[in-house]
Amino acid sequence: MRKKKIFFAVAAGLVLLAGAGTAIGIYAAQQNKYENIAPPKGLSTAPAAQRQVVGTADFYVSPNGNDQNDGSLASPFATIEQAQKAVRAKLQAEPEREKGITVAVMAGNYQTAGLVFSKADSGTANAPVTYTAYGDGAVVLNGGVALQADDFQPVSGEAADRIPASARQQVRVLDLSAYNLSRAQYGELGSFGGFHTGEYYDSNPTGINACELFFDGTRLTLARYPNEGYLKTGQVLDIGDAYEPNPPGPVDESWLTRRNQRGGTFMLDEDTFARVQSWKSTDDVWMYGYFFWDWADMSTPVGSVDSAKKTITTAYCSKYGFKEGADYYFYNVLEELDTPGEYYIDRAANKLYLYPPKALENASVTLSVTTDSILTLDETASNLIFDGFTIEGTRADAVVMQGENCILRSCTVQNAAGAGVCVSGTNNRVENCEVCHVGTDAVVLGGGSAEGFTPGGNVADNNSLHDFGEIQKTYIAGVNISGIGNTASHNEIFNAPHMGIYYTGNDNIMEYNSIHDVVLQSSDAGAIYTGFNLSTYGNIVRYNRISNIGSGTFTPNGIYFDDVSSGQTAYGNVLINIPGYAILVGGGRDHDIRNNLVINAGTALHYDDRAYEGYHKDGWFAKNCKTPDSMLWEKFAEAKTLNEQSGGKYEGIARMHQDYNRTEDAGFAVNPSGSVVTDNIFITKKGKLGFVADSVWQYSSVDGNSCYKLSKADDSFADFENGDYTLLADSKIAAENPDFEPIPFSEIGRK
Repeated sequence: MRKKKIFFAVAAGLVLLAGAGTAIGIYAAQQNKYENIAPPKGLSTAPAAQRQVVGTADFYVSPNGNDQNDGSLASPFATIEQAQKAVRAKLQAEPEREKGITVAVMAGNYQTAGLVFSKADSGTANAPVTYTAYGDGAVVLNGGVALQADDFQPVSGEAADRIPASARQQVRVLDLSAYNLSRAQYGELGSFGGFHTGEYYDSNPTGINACELFFDGTRLTLARYPNEGYLKTGQVLDIGDAYEPNPPGPVDESWLTRRNQRGGTFMLDEDTFARVQSWKSTDDVWMYGYFFWDWADMSTPVGSVDSAKKTITTAYCSKYGFKEGADYYFYNVLEELDTPGEYYIDRAANKLYLYPPKALENASVTLSVTTDSILTLDETASNLIFDGFTIEGTRADAVVMQGENCILRSCTVQNAAGAGVCVSGTNNRVENCEVCHVGTDAVVLGGGSAEGFTPGGNVADNNSLHDFGEIQKTYIAGVNISGIGNTASHNEIFNAPHMGIYYTGNDNIMEYNSIHDVVLQSSDAGAIYTGFNLSTYGNIVRYNRISNIGSGTFTPNGIYFDDVSSGQTAYGNVLINIPGYAILVGGGRDHDIRNNLVINAGTALHYDDRAYEGYHKDGWFAKNCKTPDSMLWEKFAEAKTLNEQSGGKYEGIARMHQDYNRTEDAGFAVNPSGSVVTDNIFITKKGKLGFVADSVWQYSSVDGNSCYKLSKADDSFADFENGDYTLLADSKIAAENPDFEPIPFSEIGRK
């Protein structure tokens, strides 16, 4: 029998509360200051692999072309829309084509309100239709309106008086009426955030993002206070109407059906109160913040300010109420237009005010106007390829792929208020792309049907996904996976406020991804995360490199199976510099967690029994599992239905039951049974395993894991000091773990 080092320790001071939709961990301060070690070698922010330039094409498009031309190289079309018509005609005339059709688009900026492709535009598996960038320079599909430098003028009159004196000479104003743009076209400000409550108010625009301003491709900031960072809420006098008024207390289900509910009221500190009092008006001034949990962001208009009490009341309520010391800031304030890169739109006067980040001359200034996606491949589209484009400038999702066998390749997708690329349908691919500076998720990857249990087969591979979540800060991800049988592989995911990968569904694979510098603004979150669900069996998390997550006081987790999520497999992952828990399991069942390498985590493993505790001992999770009509049993019924649809594929779901006469049985759904946590190597400052609940020991197998102190592990790796964490074959750790399979470092990340 091989010899193993096994240590166990309860994480000191840990308190778990409700959150993540239904549950949250509140993390105790580290007793010993957490310090990063060298990041792993091989992290790259290099652009995607160079695409192949087409030699000849069937049709050509040029900014200098004419739609009356024939579309040849010598006589190109002016618009992609005209090329699309020509392709349709060719497909109709030659329905049995054995050769694909190629449209080559020359460098330039192509203004569009949205391109839609359907069955009439589609090729076949052997003869696809390809739209490709051609020649040197960027081919930009832009849904924004280009604003000319000469149309920006110095400010004067009342507006000038409201702008701080330090900025007045630099700010410029543009009359949007000169571009035939109206308030209805560029939109009203509306509530946003992962947990915004705007949908419950008659005054809030529904489902439509307001316009945004971009300067040389960079998203600018609505004039805000403070310019950076956050203010702190003062004493809370009224939490307002809340769905969960005393987290993690009972919820108020009637909240979901009420309209126009009462906002919250809290004290302003002296400096903030003085600042607010200096503004001419708080009409259409908004607040954004994390008013209770650091995983629940939202925005709200200012309701009122009480000058006598120095309090502020929000127009919209917070789902979880308010707490003292929560982070927030004000935005859309003309008096705060005091920093380069800020702007403000006076919607009543139809004027745009801009403090340019640099000289306007020769700059590209674009206002996003369209509410349509720039590129849509609808559910009837198939065998279409888009290669080498820059796609930007929409208030919606930039690209939507709903068809079959379509490819988005070597594209740059940026500057959208929604997601970068949304994929559903079947066997579609997003590959070698860069997706960045989008408002929500970089890639949303769905597809597959529970009916008949058919896989989607959609893939996001070898992409650079970064600087996403620039508007909504929580519950967004580099890849947001759902459905059945989809794959995220070899992506580099970095620089984002929340998750690297968020997933749900079944039989999805997340492999060989390099995830770093994510979850920068949350603690109770994970670089790879899935939440409350008993149905999501069959997902695989393997050979991912997760490193250097969190920032400042935020201590997030590496791999996080939250709130009784069950049936997950995680192996071959390497986790480095994880300030929270490297692996956090929130009470679930039937997990297979093995052969993972953790180097430097606040705590290596946390596996609690929240559902068991809630049901058997009236713990904090009781509200979700104690009664037959509570949420866990709803999830249980969903799992049983799904397993029937799958033909009984998941033995763990088949074994799960709700027999109240057998509550101590391993199959009773609240009991954390059937999991295997083994053959993992955990290297931390304390050299201890972490916390495993007693009932997990009883119902599952946690055995054969090796724990080492960080200070004594450096000589087991190729170059620990410089971030080469290849385990040396003749090292002490390798000798004590002969069954540990080497991590394929060279295969992780972008190819």
